[in-house]
Amino acid sequence: MLAAALLATSLLAACSDDDGGDDGEEAAETSEATEESSSPSDPDTPEPSGTAGPESTDDPDGGGTTAGALPAACDVLTADDIAAAYGVTVGPGSIGGGGHSEQDVEWQSDNCSWEADDLVEVDFALSGPDDFPAGFTCPEPLAIASQVEPVEVPGATRAFWDVDDSPPLEAVLRVCTDAFVFDIELEYEDGAEHEGDPRQQSIGLAKTALAALGG
Repeated sequence: MLAAALLATSLLAACSDDDGGDDGEEAAETSEATEESSSPSDPDTPEPSGTAGPESTDDPDGGGTTAGALPAACDVLTADDIAAAYGVTVGPGSIGGGGHSEQDVEWQSDNCSWEADDLVEVDFALSGPDDFPAGFTCPEPLAIASQVEPVEVPGATRAFWDVDDSPPLEAVLRVCTDAFVFDIELEYEDGAEHEGDPRQQSIGLAKTALAALGG
């Protein structure tokens, strides 16, 4: 009996040791896994910042002036420019616009006009490539009741003086470059007399406009 009891006790002790060893191995594996998960990441791997970077400010639809865009006509010439060119006093510029059709060419323009009471109205019409649906060109004025002749305007590729000398005087100076086209139109009132040479005066004003446009 005593021998059987001692044998049972020895077997129980051996089983207890085996269970403890398994528990110890599992605890060690759990500890190693915890340490690996809490260890810092590879220094060569960038960590996320957690915040998005700044958005680009170069979006072409985000406002501002598009490259190559023309200024408004009333921002190119002023009442002082008109007064200096023609020796008249005019009021503030009036914003306008319109369509044109000459020599089978159609286009749009942004206009600004000034008026000297009972004397003359001066209109400045500015157009860029986008204003010509069929393709950018320099339309030569169509002479019907007027005379058209080429003129020299420094900075222009082509220019034309279109004039009706019968009273009251009406005339247009058309100036073309590789980037834009503009007209300077004069309409004098009945019985009004002008001083100086309207063609040379208009060419002088065209130089002012070309300088303002960077031409």
